[in-house]
Amino acid sequence: MLSGAELWLYKTLTRLAGGRLTKNLQTKWDATGIVKDRFQERLGITAKTRASGRLIWLHARNVTALLPLLGLIEQLNALELGLNFLVTTRKQEDLDALLEQLPDNTIHQFLPIDLARPVQDFLKHWSPDVAVIAEGEFWPRLLTKLHAQAVPLIAVNANMTGKSYRRWQWASSLAKLLLNSFSLVLVQDQQIAQKLKRLGAQSGIIRVTGRLSDAKKLLHYDETLYTGLSLAIGSRSVWLSATTHRDEEDVVVNAYKVALRRNRRLLLILHTAEEKRGAKIAARHENKNLAFALQENGDVPDQMTDVYVTDQAENLATYLRLASVTFCGGTLSKGEAIDPYHPATMGSAIIQGPACGDFEQEYARYRKAGATRLVQNGSDLAQTLNSVIAPDVAATMAHKAWEISSEGGEISGIVTAEILEILANGVLANEAA
Repeated sequence: MLSGAELWLYKTLTRLAGGRLTKNLQTKWDATGIVKDRFQERLGITAKTRASGRLIWLHARNVTALLPLLGLIEQLNALELGLNFLVTTRKQEDLDALLEQLPDNTIHQFLPIDLARPVQDFLKHWSPDVAVIAEGEFWPRLLTKLHAQAVPLIAVNANMTGKSYRRWQWASSLAKLLLNSFSLVLVQDQQIAQKLKRLGAQSGIIRVTGRLSDAKKLLHYDETLYTGLSLAIGSRSVWLSATTHRDEEDVVVNAYKVALRRNRRLLLILHTAEEKRGAKIAARHENKNLAFALQENGDVPDQMTDVYVTDQAENLATYLRLASVTFCGGTLSKGEAIDPYHPATMGSAIIQGPACGDFEQEYARYRKAGATRLVQNGSDLAQTLNSVIAPDVAATMAHKAWEISSEGGEISGIVTAEILEILANGVLANEAA
């Protein structure tokens, strides 16, 4: 009964403070000025019409967290079941980028504030058949209302930071009530699973699956170029410095020079972020006893080549496949790095610097799995390269990287299957009635 008391307290306090909460939210909303005219959606009011038929609702805090869920829409649309979709976020940022990706049967709205009238009006209008909630967006009034209306709930990428966990411990009975409103909770790792169980979630609803990632497109791969370069390179070990920034070029070449002391047959493919850098790089290192081949001059690497410099961004996937080890350029510079997904899917072990830019979370996941090695400078790079280039080490890391890169598809299949089972059970229940 304590959960009922905690829920009552939450509802009472938010009801009493509702006017002030709404006013503060609108002030912050108006300050962004991005989609000012859509604030009414936060109050449960919409100008959009709900299409007839079954509706799947997908929610995440912001566009970044929502993007992985778009793959579920694609998979379900491929089955041609006549489904409709509602996607919601709380934040306004990057909305235009999201709207461009939504299919015709999908509507975006902003999540209503967790007050009685907005939640009631939102659910009355949209009446979802299934709700998929991402990233631990556990709003008490909304979830308990959905549960009371027998709307099946699925949690994906369920998260529980240390700060959130400590906060929920003060209302552990309410946390237990909310968590057990879900029929399925997919979590990234055992640590998160244990936190949720300690808060009272039933073991039967939790699955440790890894993280559902946004669907990524494979880079263009040129089989003819790959075959030609493979024949020219022969059995030599290859490492790639991918999308290398100007201030990293000398760092990479100098690290390679050190690595040559232990592996004389090592070839460096230096892929630059800027065009026509080959001659300038070669000129700076002409007294270091290195043989350069420059793609900008039409050169092809051979058995005598030490460094092959290329600026062809369209052939990055081909270079990634040639390399057993890839250093992700930009990570020792400005953080304007490639997504680690790309070397991972091409079977390359990964070396990275600390500056990951937009892919901070992605690199962290690969690093945690042992699929990347972190370096801080050129000296670290040389030492790490000598270690990772060993065939057994590179192969082990590449396999771990591939597992991370492919896990999102498996998780989306689990969620899709769960949604289909829920829908099928709903049809059977209606027929029985």
